[in-house]
Amino acid sequence: TGYLDQIAAGVGFQGRGVASELIEAAKSASPHGIDLHVNQDNARAIRFYEKHGFSICGVDVNERSGAPVYHMRWLTVGRA
Repeated sequence: TGYLDQIAAGVGFQGRGVASELIEAAKSASPHGIDLHVNQDNARAIRFYEKHGFSICGVDVNERSGAPVYHMRWLTVGRA
């Protein structure tokens, strides 16, 4: 569907490129674009996604927790 629900690297794997490899695999699986939501207070995750070409394209609320989230999107070059 092009929606990434969750990505996580265990504490012992953080900083080793595992999450970057997972993002690249997701991009390969969904080459036309990926949408995701990330908690607005998760600055580390937001920086990570921006580093990998995602942009904030909206705001929302997590329906389970009520937390404010950003809608982020990665699109291949030339797609709107």
